[in-house]
Amino acid sequence: MKVSTNKQQLFIIAGALIGTVAGATSLLVHYVRQEIERRGYPSWHECRCEFKTQETIFQVWHSHHEQRGETIIAQEWGTYLVKPPLWLRSFLHYATQTLAVLNPFGRYIERVTLSPQQSYQFAAILHASTTNEDLPEPTYQDDLYVIWRREVLHFPRYLFDAYLRRLYPVNVPEDRLTQEEGLPALWDPASNLPLPNEGSLLETPVGTRIDCIGWAPAQISYCTARSLHS
Repeated sequence: MKVSTNKQQLFIIAGALIGTVAGATSLLVHYVRQEIERRGYPSWHECRCEFKTQETIFQVWHSHHEQRGETIIAQEWGTYLVKPPLWLRSFLHYATQTLAVLNPFGRYIERVTLSPQQSYQFAAILHASTTNEDLPEPTYQDDLYVIWRREVLHFPRYLFDAYLRRLYPVNVPEDRLTQEEGLPALWDPASNLPLPNEGSLLETPVGTRIDCIGWAPAQISYCTARSLHS
């Protein structure tokens, strides 16, 4: 009798635990779906993420960006996913949105434009923060002005490799200034620095907030671009 009673107690406890886990999972799924809708993340059919558009996907696992003088350097380490199947692409899209919702750090990137009018001021701020000296006034007598450009220094070639980019100021003559538009960029409020990243995120409207997936600023995706100001 005791053995039978113990088994019944175990079944009751196991049933209670399974019910609790199932209830908590259901609440979590409901919260994630509700939050994705509230933030205005794009659906799979609307999204322009690399999971959907690129044959080969560079999956970033860790990144680091820093200021070196007046230049911003970004290093991303990751792995290649070569021609993943459609089900895996869809899974990565929804997993990305879920991770952004559950991210306890609350990190995000904002879409900005580094206009020619602001370029000198930003370069001067970077210069002063590293040298404690003011940047010389622009040489208007030489008709030189400051704009920002981005460049890829190292492209990943192996299964696990680094992506190295930079964002830097250059001088251009006045006659070329009218041909130069503002440089679209992604701004990291945590470090108060822009990212040298490229891609479809730069085509989002100015002011768009893109929530980070993990702990690094480059762990971002079009999947987590907020179309609603919330």
